[in-house]
Amino acid sequence: MLEYLSGLIRKFNTTRHWSIRQRLLFITLVPVSYLFCMLVWHSYWLHTQEVKNEIEERGNIVTKVLAESSEYALASDKLPDLKLSLDGLVQSERGIWSIDILDASRRVLLHSQSKEHKISGHRTFDLPIKKRLTWVNVIPSVADPAAQNDNLPSTPKTQLAGYVVVVMSFAELEDKQQHRFAVELAVAALGLIISAWLAVHLSRTLSVTFAQFIDACRSIRSGNFSVDLAVKDGGEIGELQISIKEMAESLQRSTTELESRVAMRTVELETSRNEALKANMEKRKLIQKIHGIVEEERKSIALEVHDELNASLIAVRLESQRIIDLSKQMSPSIGQDTIQHHAQSINKIALDLYNNGRALVRRLRPEVLDMLGLEGAISEMVSSSQNNYPSCDFSYSSEGNFDSLDNASAMSIYRIVQEALSNIIKHANARHVEIILQRDAVTHAVHLRISDDGTGFDQALITSGLGLIGLRERVFALDGNIQILSDTDSGTTITIRLG
Repeated sequence: MLEYLSGLIRKFNTTRHWSIRQRLLFITLVPVSYLFCMLVWHSYWLHTQEVKNEIEERGNIVTKVLAESSEYALASDKLPDLKLSLDGLVQSERGIWSIDILDASRRVLLHSQSKEHKISGHRTFDLPIKKRLTWVNVIPSVADPAAQNDNLPSTPKTQLAGYVVVVMSFAELEDKQQHRFAVELAVAALGLIISAWLAVHLSRTLSVTFAQFIDACRSIRSGNFSVDLAVKDGGEIGELQISIKEMAESLQRSTTELESRVAMRTVELETSRNEALKANMEKRKLIQKIHGIVEEERKSIALEVHDELNASLIAVRLESQRIIDLSKQMSPSIGQDTIQHHAQSINKIALDLYNNGRALVRRLRPEVLDMLGLEGAISEMVSSSQNNYPSCDFSYSSEGNFDSLDNASAMSIYRIVQEALSNIIKHANARHVEIILQRDAVTHAVHLRISDDGTGFDQALITSGLGLIGLRERVFALDGNIQILSDTDSGTTITIRLG
């Protein structure tokens, strides 16, 4: 039972996927069809019961009347007259199929049967014909009237004279009831047809209306708010039509206002963008100009150091050497060794100052960049770093033609590599450093990649460092982009693209 109910529930759940028209037809036609079937069944049952009841009633009455009226004919032996009466009754009463008069031993004395009536079902009624005996005192007694009256029976006695058997046919009454049932069935069928037509018409009207609602909602969802939804119905349908139309108009107004605001904001953002681009270009030009001024100042300082300080240091060396030579020409004395020692110390100090001055000149203005070009200058820088820090392995490779690269770009790339190597040497504790320099033969863009296997750093904490800021400013000034990836396990990788 539970499985049957579960199956019905599962089947009924499929109605969730029905359309509105299917739902309306279901809730309209199913009750009406059920009422029609119940009405037809009840009408048929009622007419059948009426036929049975009427046959029962008429059969009992006819049998009782015949039983009472046949007593005299049997007693007086007037069977022909009784036969005529029975034939007339059978012909006049269409519900009677046959009448039989039987004697006490149930032998047929009279039989009357309809020849015109038909039989489709029958009901037999059987009653006994009783002969009643009445005592009549025809000789009165004067001796003792009371005693004579006591000898007479108090009630009349009866004897069985025979039987009357009546067979009632259902055909005539069934024809009448079937005619009435056909009329009622036609009326009910007409009502069912009208109800079905109304249900189909109503469901079609509602489905068309809801289809318009769905089309309007889809149009609104797709961004088309110009929905022309006519308000034709009343009640809740009309209210829904008015609500959808007002919603579309409201969305249209809101969209128009929003588009105008977006347009205004777009103009403002475009203006701000243009101003930012203009400021950005000015910033790049300013950075390039500052870098140019810095390089020129470095070049000027390098020239001054080279021309003046180094020349003075050379003169000091020559003078100290002259003192040494003169002390050697003097006759030996107690202070000769001391003079030679101090003169040699001055010579050594002047030589160290001279070497430091040359190193400072190379940092301020790398002469190797002018002599060897960008590739050779970076190679010489890597070799110098390898000599100064033998615990770290430096590797360098280049690809492409850098001869046509302008001096400002070459100097910036040189400074970028110089700053990156300085940061690696100071902070990374790396065991291996790799530098790859490439220039595209078609786009002439310069690609620089510097990677190490050092300790790395947290970019959120180190981004404010002057070294990284200097790298970004130099790349920004050359209209390039820079990407810095750092991890405490795998080290740091700097990728730069210029041009």
